[in-house]
Amino acid sequence: MPATGTTRPWYDRPLRLGAVAGVPVAVSTSWILVTVGMVAIFAPQIRRALPELGWIAAGAVALVYTLILAVSVLLHEVAHALAARSVGWRDSSIEITLWGGHTSFEAHEESPGRSLVVSIVGPLVNLVLGGLGLVLQQAWAPQGVSELLLYMAVWSNFAVGVFNLLPGLPLDGGRVVEAIAWKITGSQAKGTIAAGWAGRVVVIGVVGAVVFALVRGGFTPGPLTFAALALVLVPLWTGAGRSLQHGRLRLNLEGMQASTLLRPVQLLPAGASVAGAEAAGVLYGTVVLATAPGGGLLRVLPEAVLAVPESLRGGTPATQAGVPADDGAVVSPDADGDRLARAALDSISGTVLVVDESGRCVGAVRREDVVAAIQARPRKEPLQ
Repeated sequence: MPATGTTRPWYDRPLRLGAVAGVPVAVSTSWILVTVGMVAIFAPQIRRALPELGWIAAGAVALVYTLILAVSVLLHEVAHALAARSVGWRDSSIEITLWGGHTSFEAHEESPGRSLVVSIVGPLVNLVLGGLGLVLQQAWAPQGVSELLLYMAVWSNFAVGVFNLLPGLPLDGGRVVEAIAWKITGSQAKGTIAAGWAGRVVVIGVVGAVVFALVRGGFTPGPLTFAALALVLVPLWTGAGRSLQHGRLRLNLEGMQASTLLRPVQLLPAGASVAGAEAAGVLYGTVVLATAPGGGLLRVLPEAVLAVPESLRGGTPATQAGVPADDGAVVSPDADGDRLARAALDSISGTVLVVDESGRCVGAVRREDVVAAIQARPRKEPLQ
């Protein structure tokens, strides 16, 4: 997965191409660099296969092949995006990258079955494309450049499909393993951890097979082969490691509940003044709430209290120094770790209000406490 954010390096920046079936599509600058390298590698091989071609023609054929491969990867990712949309996951986007491509989306109401469907459709599309190519070969029997391009397209689709079905994260096959382990254990985190270890086993297995072939003899790879193996295996190993880390963090999330991370709050009536909020401790870190006239909750902001001249604080309603408690930063006492973490991230102030069924605020959870719980660090005592 490429890095996200606004500081991505020049060789890994997304260039927007448009949309397919309503899904935004971008190509990373890293793919352009890889395309140049692939043309340089394949052009000599194409000249050996078709000696009648000149260097320019061979380079053009190699470029067409890389574009066919990019389209195959794009169809793979579009399948993921459409499957995600079909199960209610939204905000999909596709990026073709150095390592092929990836689809991003927001997963809502996740389940092992939905995850399995979204994961497996991509490789299946490539296998179907490879099969259709074989049928076309038999029916058309092309010659020359057409025969070579079709042959390369068929087997590259089979390779992409089979490779992505290898049973380990971060590959699609790893998502299948994750879904199966999730279904068996009832824990998505345990499924992620199992699939992460499976990913590392896949890498070790490939390395072991290469070493065995070298020791046994008959396999004499060149520098380009070793470079290609490194380009594939190193990201797989690091991706599996990230999956293990994510799974362990998620395991901590699954054991978290809002009621166990509560900090005390001071409740003020609707008619309370700014001076009353100050006296209640808003300037010293205690969360102070004012009940709005309509019955809703307001969070009184320390900076808003300080902005009121001291001489006017006794006559200024505390509601003028507060902001409405955003629904996205309000949870119930039994909210699970995933819901609590999302609310903590969404909260502008870093405070999540915990409100019971009657609408009474029973406490608050600070973002730093959620982070500490996820990372299994001891919780600091609340400020008073």
